[in-house]
Amino acid sequence: MKQTIIGVIIALLAVIFALQNSGPVQVEFLAWTLDCSMALLLIIVLALGVATGMLVLAPRMMKKNSAIKTGTKKIADLEKQLSNAINKNLK
Repeated sequence: MKQTIIGVIIALLAVIFALQNSGPVQVEFLAWTLDCSMALLLIIVLALGVATGMLVLAPRMMKKNSAIKTGTKKIADLEKQLSNAINKNLK
């Protein structure tokens, strides 16, 4: 929940910043030249940065989720074994 609130605040600040800097700009990259508003450019760059960050973090999060699933399965198996052992001792 805390991360969502921080993300929304950052997004709002980025949109406010972009709207206050909405003048036209010319961007040159290699052989391309692009004329657009600075607001649009800033929002696109922010979105690309977020997407890049998510792609970089995805493998780590997948590994973490896999470890959690494996641990949860081990816990369930051990609880079942413990329950069986307790039932044997009670008989």
